Amino acid sequence: MERKVLVVDDDIESLRLYGEMLRRAGYAAVTASTGWEGIDLAVKEHPGLILLDLRLPDITGLTVLETLRTALSTRNIPIIVVSAISKDDDVMKAMQMGAFDYVVKPITYDDMIRRVELVFFSHERQGEGDQSPVLIVEDSTIDGASLSEQLTSWGYQVTWVQTGREGIAQAATGNFDVILMDGLLPDINGFEVVKEIRATERLGTTPVIMLTVLSGLVDKLKGFESGVDEFLNKPVSWEELRVRIRSLTRLRGMAKQRFALSEVVGVITNAIELAEATEPRHNQKVASISVILGKRLGVQGHGLWVLEMAGSLHDVGKLVVRREVLFKPGKLDPSEWAEIQRHSEYGERIIRPIHGFDEIADIVRHHHEKADGSGYPDHLKGDQVSLLVRIVGVSDSFEALTSDRPYRPAFPRDQALEILHREMDEGHWDPQVIAALSSSLDELDNL
Repeated sequence: MERKVLVVDDDIESLRLYGEMLRRAGYAAVTASTGWEGIDLAVKEHPGLILLDLRLPDITGLTVLETLRTALSTRNIPIIVVSAISKDDDVMKAMQMGAFDYVVKPITYDDMIRRVELVFFSHERQGEGDQSPVLIVEDSTIDGASLSEQLTSWGYQVTWVQTGREGIAQAATGNFDVILMDGLLPDINGFEVVKEIRATERLGTTPVIMLTVLSGLVDKLKGFESGVDEFLNKPVSWEELRVRIRSLTRLRGMAKQRFALSEVVGVITNAIELAEATEPRHNQKVASISVILGKRLGVQGHGLWVLEMAGSLHDVGKLVVRREVLFKPGKLDPSEWAEIQRHSEYGERIIRPIHGFDEIADIVRHHHEKADGSGYPDHLKGDQVSLLVRIVGVSDSFEALTSDRPYRPAFPRDQALEILHREMDEGHWDPQVIAALSSSLDELDNL
């Protein structure tokens, strides 16, 4: 799925804001201000996701959704509908018509990117629930039985307990993708249950939806502080619950996938470090520096994860390079230098087959590209070199300069920075990335 998002909204300021949010997180953004323009661009651009405002000047968002769902070329594009009203009847109609999710204006950056990432990182499921395990903590026999029956009919594997202590014990197993939590329990209130669950989790955070009659702002703030992800008021709307569970189980699946991939990356990184015995922790340091610089430059969420993974794996292609070339203490001859340069291409070929690693494979291939086109292997130039590639490239060069190599000792930090500034003046590096590096030296000392 291409990481391109089509935004359809008649408000020009919203189009600008959403476009900036998406580009900042590493997505390509295409915008349309009318329904018919949105339909036309959906057919021509084939985006991986559409953000669709329900209020448009020419035709309704529901008409756009219906049109896209009936056209062969667009029927499988995920659509997130956008509404200014949380209880909009059209939102529920949109969900019944096949919208992936909905979001209420105003949209924060974190909420926007979290929902977009759900689309791009979710595995296709054969059934809606696909036997995803859900824990229900509900003391009411009537409500608990009703929830269990409904979720089971949607394809979820349900475990139902009636006390907070039982909920904590079940959650401690780490076996659940979503937890539905009653706010008022007989032994310990739902807020305290969530706090205990959050304090003992091993694999990220299990999403928690609190089902409650409490609707005040103070109660919601208390819930969010304890670690609640979503609030749904009783009596629960089945359609709204269905949407929220579907989104959160996919989010949990993405977290599990990333956790597993991170462990694999750790193994691969160890293998690289063993192969490059003269460069201890080089890859981990490049990953850490890349994340620090990324934060300085406004990269968030998914983009930071990409930087961490790409920094860890940028030299994986050196596993294919002959050791006598890799560790030659003297000057490399032209054929040996050509072999060293091919490590970035080898790395891409190793990484590309991993599901969800396309962006990382691109960075691995291009981390030696330079802004003036003098890099390799594709001699990219200017804006062809993405921000994330530029960040990893600078991080790699700085870490290499400040480390011992077979052919030279490490440069002092200040001298390494002078070298990079000189190369920046020659057109190799992005000035904003070098500026971020210069202002991050204190943080780098702790690596």
